[in-house]
Amino acid sequence: MKRFWPLLALMLSIIIYINSAAAGPSSGRAGYEFLRTHTGARPSAMAGAFISIPGDIHAIYFNPAGLGSITGKFATATYLNHVLDFQSGFVAYTQALKSLGQVAVGVNYMNYGDFEETDINGNRLGSFGAGSFSVTTSLGRSLNKNILTGVSAKFIHSAIDEYNSSALALDLGIIYKVPFIEDMNIGIGIFNLGYTLTAFMEDKDPLPLNVVLGFSKKLAHLPLEYCVSANKYVDDDIQINVGGEFTLTEGVLLRVGYNSLGRDQKIGADGDQYAGISLGLGIDWKQYEFDYGLSSFGAIGYLNRVTFSYKF
Repeated sequence: MKRFWPLLALMLSIIIYINSAAAGPSSGRAGYEFLRTHTGARPSAMAGAFISIPGDIHAIYFNPAGLGSITGKFATATYLNHVLDFQSGFVAYTQALKSLGQVAVGVNYMNYGDFEETDINGNRLGSFGAGSFSVTTSLGRSLNKNILTGVSAKFIHSAIDEYNSSALALDLGIIYKVPFIEDMNIGIGIFNLGYTLTAFMEDKDPLPLNVVLGFSKKLAHLPLEYCVSANKYVDDDIQINVGGEFTLTEGVLLRVGYNSLGRDQKIGADGDQYAGISLGLGIDWKQYEFDYGLSSFGAIGYLNRVTFSYKF
């Protein structure tokens, strides 16, 4: 327990620094927008309220501390079809590495497709592409039976035609398994803490710094685990995410969630009432896991995610 408080104090100090930076002169919207898109069908179906969920490989994105309770080797792949027909995916692999803990590597990418290139008079010159990706290496470990810690280092790159930009960043996370409340976890994480190496042109885009705090609880007399998190990007308002996972029967799970970001996705059209709502289904069979998640942007459209995972 003594090792927990210095870690928590460090993270709180960084949070205070980030908050004070956000209160200063605004530099506009942060760059690398694709980093805000959730990975994995399971956590996305739970509206991204995943900061305090251990034992899932998608902790690489949501809280590297969660890797600390994984045992064995695990691989996963996700495909996402974005509302604007962008093609996106996430692949990851994790395994124990001697006494270090659980080590994981993940690649997250988004292909924005081809665009028509014209001159100032509207004459067609050809076409160009655009895309982004990040490569993440994570380490999660258990300090004791109640505390999981984790850190991720990632390289981030975006390109538009011949222009490109890259950055380096860290994610830091803690999960505290509350000893006096059965099956309750508290999670805290700081994400995209880093530095832009190169700019598209002259000005370097800032990274989308993000602070997340939340908790999860398995109910004693109902096959439900619910989770709540507060999510604050340095350039945006606080978002509240709420999710739940019902065990329908052994190996079959139903997931639902709501993201308060849905309030900003309403455009005054039919379907707005579904903005921010997510749902999904999971099937676990032997070493295989299949997950589907649907996230609604209201009248704007839906995100469909499909994830396949395998435990070695």
